[in-house]
Amino acid sequence: MNSLFPVNHKTIFVLDHTPYFGISSENPIDFDVSKSRGPGYVPLPPICKSLWTCSVEAAVEYCRIVWDLFPEGKLVRFVVSDSAAHILNTWATTQQNLTHILNGLCLVGPVRRGAGGDVVGLCAAIEALGEASPTQTSMPNTDRHYQNRGRIICITSARDDDSIRSLAEIALNTLIQQNKKASLVPPATSTEPTTSTPAAQPLVVHYCHLVIINVTPEKAETRVNNQQLTDMGGGIMGVEVIVSRASNLANLLGRLVLPHYRLATTTVTGIPMKEEQNASSSANYDVEIIHSAEAHAGLRAGQTPAEAAESVVLRWWTPRGAEGGAGGCGGALWRVTPADVASRPSACLVNFLLNGRSVTLEVPRKGGGRSASHVLAAQGGELWIGALGGRAPCDDPPALSDGAGGRVTDYRIKEFGALMQQNKLFPLRGTGANTRARTKLQRLTTYWPLTISSTLIFNLGSVMDPLTRLVVQESLTDEEVDQCRSVLLSLLGMESRHEFPSAQLPSNMRGKSGRREEQWRQVWSELEALVRAHSNSAAHRTLLRVLLECRAHNNHGSDNVSRCTRVKSYKVPTFLELIITPFAQRQRHLLKKSVVKFKYNMTKLRG
Repeated sequence: MNSLFPVNHKTIFVLDHTPYFGISSENPIDFDVSKSRGPGYVPLPPICKSLWTCSVEAAVEYCRIVWDLFPEGKLVRFVVSDSAAHILNTWATTQQNLTHILNGLCLVGPVRRGAGGDVVGLCAAIEALGEASPTQTSMPNTDRHYQNRGRIICITSARDDDSIRSLAEIALNTLIQQNKKASLVPPATSTEPTTSTPAAQPLVVHYCHLVIINVTPEKAETRVNNQQLTDMGGGIMGVEVIVSRASNLANLLGRLVLPHYRLATTTVTGIPMKEEQNASSSANYDVEIIHSAEAHAGLRAGQTPAEAAESVVLRWWTPRGAEGGAGGCGGALWRVTPADVASRPSACLVNFLLNGRSVTLEVPRKGGGRSASHVLAAQGGELWIGALGGRAPCDDPPALSDGAGGRVTDYRIKEFGALMQQNKLFPLRGTGANTRARTKLQRLTTYWPLTISSTLIFNLGSVMDPLTRLVVQESLTDEEVDQCRSVLLSLLGMESRHEFPSAQLPSNMRGKSGRREEQWRQVWSELEALVRAHSNSAAHRTLLRVLLECRAHNNHGSDNVSRCTRVKSYKVPTFLELIITPFAQRQRHLLKKSVVKFKYNMTKLRG
């Protein structure tokens, strides 16, 4: 029941209406739009909006996006805070529209002089979260086990971080006191929907997301810093502080509405439009639209969070014609609203779609080619976007070759169907039933070739029968072991007669046959893998020993046996030996020569 009423089910805007918000935003806007400027023309000076005007425009634009995309289920209330709390609307569906809000803002009027602050409005907003919405009121009292959660967006201006912290603590204390009062009210036991007013039976607020936006003029300095979402009161309230210039407030709320309601933006690029000044020429424009983030599910796969936060760019394709529409999309549809509803390109796109035309959007590709991804159309006076590529219920199922495996056409489809029939899961009583089912499925799928071309033994048919049929059993009898041994001996005889295993295959399965030794090596390797996968009993292990003996008989198991070769060793001379040995030989030769000369001289002297 927690997902029944998420945080965005209730949203309350608290607008600061104190005298400070009557000052200028210091962001000049050129108000002189006159095209004919004759001599002596005095241009009009630029104007600046007040902080109050910037706050109202940003909050109203936030509501427009929400109510365009969620006509039901997402409720927004306004509280204007000055000397008192002015509640502009309730949770009633009839008051959830821009007309009612704008009329209430007109009654409040511009900023006036006087005391007041945002505290009284914030306390009133917390009390409003405790009031039941029409959907919550319509539920039977016995089923009220849901989480009552909501969000408060307070647009104010504080001096420093201490003032922001004090404001958050006041909101937390008010929430705790209100929950205590709501918990004292005895729950109703009737199974019928309650008819009491929301004030008579308040609800406990299980979580409140408080967003404090500190607004300042363009050139003013502020001592308030941004603060990430922080839990307070044991998780009953989350406080987030955002600092913004008044001129950037509308863009800020336009970005905040995306994560608040799980929305995403798409930039439709390359829209051909006639020029306003010259109808004979056309130019391409871009329009940004907002919709549910689920519309980008197929495009966001494999993206980082930073990439997923950016707008997806889709290119305009040639319209289908007046016969198109949202009904041409077989998948889900999501509502669409322009990000800038006042721009001329957005207005042209909306009028184009409302006239009964639909537009195909494609993903831009650098290498050329087209890949249609979405379609834009109007249905029932509303704009919709649908993702293409999905399969309608009446369409034929996709071919296996179109799946993740690529253009593979030789899957063992019949064998896979038989495997599914053999492994139907039934509820069994007793301990270990789930483990036994998992063990059996693991044993049967440890070695199971997916394609026909990746196996030989499962294509040999009668040559391998009954070995491939009996070995998958949980246990084997002595007679079945003898039958499997006969198959192995028959294969051994075929190999000794130098026969090709592929000669036993049908003509349409032979394909490119390799060498005879390679084919037999594949046969024995597959048999060993198959028997090892099912060697969970003594009979299977006996069969495995027979198989290994057959492989060893023809030296198929000696591929990895290393053979030692005797290498004659010799002494490698060292570096010193290479240098000293020639020198020593030279010295020995000189010494011998000197001795001979000395003996010759001595003999001559004696004579």
